[in-house]
Amino acid sequence: MLKKLVPKEELGVLIDLLKKRGYAVVAPVLKDGVVLFEEINDFSEVAKGIEEEQEKGHYRVKESGFWFGYVHGPNSLKHFLHPPRTELLRIKPDLSQEVHLERKKYAFFGVRGCDLASLRILDYVFIKKNPHKDSYYSALREGVFTVAINCTQPAKTCFCTSMGTGPFTEGKSDLTITELKDGFLVRAFTEKGEEILKGLRAEAPKGKDYREERTLRERAISGIKRKVETEGLPQKLLERLESPLWEEVAKRCLACGSCAMVCPTCFCYEVVDEVSLDGSESVRFRSWDVCFREEFSAIHGVPLRSSIASRYRQWLLHKFSYWVGQFGEFGCVGCGRCITWCPVGIDITEEVGRLLSDG
Repeated sequence: MLKKLVPKEELGVLIDLLKKRGYAVVAPVLKDGVVLFEEINDFSEVAKGIEEEQEKGHYRVKESGFWFGYVHGPNSLKHFLHPPRTELLRIKPDLSQEVHLERKKYAFFGVRGCDLASLRILDYVFIKKNPHKDSYYSALREGVFTVAINCTQPAKTCFCTSMGTGPFTEGKSDLTITELKDGFLVRAFTEKGEEILKGLRAEAPKGKDYREERTLRERAISGIKRKVETEGLPQKLLERLESPLWEEVAKRCLACGSCAMVCPTCFCYEVVDEVSLDGSESVRFRSWDVCFREEFSAIHGVPLRSSIASRYRQWLLHKFSYWVGQFGEFGCVGCGRCITWCPVGIDITEEVGRLLSDG
């Protein structure tokens, strides 16, 4: 593993090196008061010198002494590898088909531990634990390069320590960056990462750099107050399918689906055919869907989960119970997006805690 102390101004060179290798670079930018992952052309576009205030139903940015004092906004890497709307194929009147398979080599810069974990989970869903490999996801996933940033200032809504996904990435990326006072401590965990790191002006880290990083890590861990007790959680939730608490949370839930839209691992979709006005072709699209819609569970026009309580229960159990049975691990990475972006401030950690106490 190659380790270097890189001057802050050298990160622009890192972006240039990735672009010269043909990567479409995606990084956090500040747009309309929100940190968003977007494709960039230059390092000057990357959000710097800000941090976030995140709480139940609340998000604000403010100035920070750190370059990367923020964590994440509402979108995630899912938006690029499993886009909200994907063209699958075009069908002509003679029934001939033209398959549309987009290929793009992405480099994701500024990825946090929770979002790295979400990639692993989506890989299970679409490739590794799916008997029918999803060619559309695979075409975008192949060749992805990740530059992670260790979280030294987690948001108040984070609970990654409960899910084992952060706040430090623990070597699950090509390059990992820890922001220090005098520069960035950068580690390469792959050959591709080493190649990029060797192209940067850097020096060997000193003992004080490692000590500073260790202090930042310990402070970040101790700063994460939200918790989920995961021991035996899948079975405990199954034992509470008839709890009255489902109806209680349903009185607050709008069934808007915001939590599922911002979740980096929710993957449900529907397939829609759209016919051109002149009838010359039909285009098949895959679009995100959400289990909070009453029609989502409809069979022969009749919804199986007609109540908000049943739909919220389905969503929460999918994250913390059903997913474990299907893929062997939780479907939640502890990013806290569903807490921040819920318009009525429903907190999934509180709801799980109340369910565990009800029994």
